[in-house]
Amino acid sequence: MKRISNRIFLCLLTAVTANAHAIDFSVLGKDVSISGFATLGYAQTDQPYNYQRYLSNDGSFFRDSLLGLQLDTKLTDTISITAQGKFAASDEKDNSVDTTLTWAFLSWRPTNDLLFRGGRLRVPLYMNSQNMDIGATFDFARLPAEVYFTSPLNNFDGLSMNKTWDSSIGEFNFEGYVGTLEPYFRVAPYNYGVLRSNAYYMPVRTNAYGGALTFQREENTFRIGIHDTYNTRLDGGVMREDLPFIQIAPNVGYYKISDAMAGSPIPSHSQLHTIIYTAGIDLSLGDNFRLMSEFVRRDVYNSLVSPDSQGGYLAILKSIGDWTPYVSVAHLQSMGKTLDLYNRVSNNRIPSAIAGSAQLNATQRAGGVSIFAYDQTTWAMGTSYQLNPTNKIKAEWSITKTGDVSALIDPLPNDKTGDKLLNTFSISYNVVF
Repeated sequence: MKRISNRIFLCLLTAVTANAHAIDFSVLGKDVSISGFATLGYAQTDQPYNYQRYLSNDGSFFRDSLLGLQLDTKLTDTISITAQGKFAASDEKDNSVDTTLTWAFLSWRPTNDLLFRGGRLRVPLYMNSQNMDIGATFDFARLPAEVYFTSPLNNFDGLSMNKTWDSSIGEFNFEGYVGTLEPYFRVAPYNYGVLRSNAYYMPVRTNAYGGALTFQREENTFRIGIHDTYNTRLDGGVMREDLPFIQIAPNVGYYKISDAMAGSPIPSHSQLHTIIYTAGIDLSLGDNFRLMSEFVRRDVYNSLVSPDSQGGYLAILKSIGDWTPYVSVAHLQSMGKTLDLYNRVSNNRIPSAIAGSAQLNATQRAGGVSIFAYDQTTWAMGTSYQLNPTNKIKAEWSITKTGDVSALIDPLPNDKTGDKLLNTFSISYNVVF
């Protein structure tokens, strides 16, 4: 079924992009422009388990392929409307594609250095947040997962303000925003003995505000940001704070992972508070070399089972005519208390002499999967080739090594995600039109 879905997805994208071109027309005397972007991407690993939802030794078009269309129209000299939709892998379920409204906003630019927008917008979280879906605009085969794949915060409904200042040393830009998001947090599937579960997409409402300050000088860019978020589950559930240990004999017990299990209640909150700190640079080193790096710290205030983590990458790129080869290293690490909880829960064993020990041990393995814990490093080398200003081909080979755990891996039956090594091979064709 997965291979059939891959073929259908590939055929649809190929048929649309083969004949795509920008369209300009007029409606009621207003100029309207429709443009687009697409990526046809295939990736395959050398392991049987799923990584980043879709990558395995079966190969997949789902992880990287997408098609987007954007409409722009100017109502007056200072007011305009932008709408953008995307056809890509679903953010709400596995092995499915969805059409998503990613942008839909009204812009007002009273002066050249000041911009106000309202509607559906993109959170200014990363250096490539605004163009992360447009593969033709960057040279990585895919943006490093250790930074870009671990947060569901992308689009929000609300207001933003963008202000630019020129100075003698360069240009400063600040983008601030306030709004609401409704992302999905994916809990990986598990299969341990009699306990089995498919991947669960937890619907969440997030109230967020924050901003990013960018400084540009010649070919160099520096950026910092801070984002304050408050998350509430929309399925009626609560945000777990911890998994209590229930003692059943001296030095023997289990961690309670469900309210159906006996023992004291699971500590929880109605709301999860997280502050996200970001920093990034894009630096010219001379002789067509560039250094790029980003760092993200997710500081979760009231939960040990949520993604309290830090991640970053460092990459060196060199332009050689139409080619841009690169090497990069990225790391994602949960903070100590979260990683310690994961190890205590997933490694906890009840002796076989105790009745029901097999099922209790299965709950401990399943409980570990439900914790958003990470400990992984990825080395990558790849290249892009610019066919022309609107078309780019990219390829990459990456090696990912996990330490104790990685929530980006779906564990095989009766297995864990720690101490894994996988190679990923990727190729893509990227176009804007």
